[in-house]
Amino acid sequence: MEVIGAIALYFIASFIYKWWKESHEDNNKVTEENVKQDNEMEHTEHIETTSTVGTRDLFLETLTKIGCQYELAEEENDDRIFFAYQGEHFFASANNENRYIRIWDTYWGHVELYNVDEFARLKKAINGSNLNNSVTAVYTIDEDGKNVDVHSKSTILFIPQIPDIENYLKVELNEFFCAHRYVNLEMTKLKEQEESVNP
Repeated sequence: MEVIGAIALYFIASFIYKWWKESHEDNNKVTEENVKQDNEMEHTEHIETTSTVGTRDLFLETLTKIGCQYELAEEENDDRIFFAYQGEHFFASANNENRYIRIWDTYWGHVELYNVDEFARLKKAINGSNLNNSVTAVYTIDEDGKNVDVHSKSTILFIPQIPDIENYLKVELNEFFCAHRYVNLEMTKLKEQEESVNP
């Protein structure tokens, strides 16, 4: 009789434990689902509240914060912004409908058009710079001025969700100076190599 009582007690205890475990797991699922939904709502609300600033307005605000004075293009449909940073003159294309901005640093270097050796070195140096720097270097030919001019361009995401956006912009602008140094040093190195082969 004691054995039957022990078995019955075991089954009752098992039933109660199983019922308790299932109800507890259901409560956990509901709680986890609620937490997940709450987190998603907070994230969405954060994006909505912080993304009310347009890209152009955010860029102008950031330029001011890093100490750059700027001028806006006078033409109505021209979205260019002219500014100086570390003594170098840049311009950016930015509008509030686009999440990206384009930054240009123009005419920062040149060689004579008919100096074949210098032009060849410049092309090699630009190719090397584009492989080793985040900004893109290009050249244009000015036949009237008999020059080959060097320019750099960068396209970057610019949204309010970027942390420490002032430093983000400074880092990108400093990349232009890295491109300058790379091209100039590479041209000097190529010239020295040529002179060592043909003294």
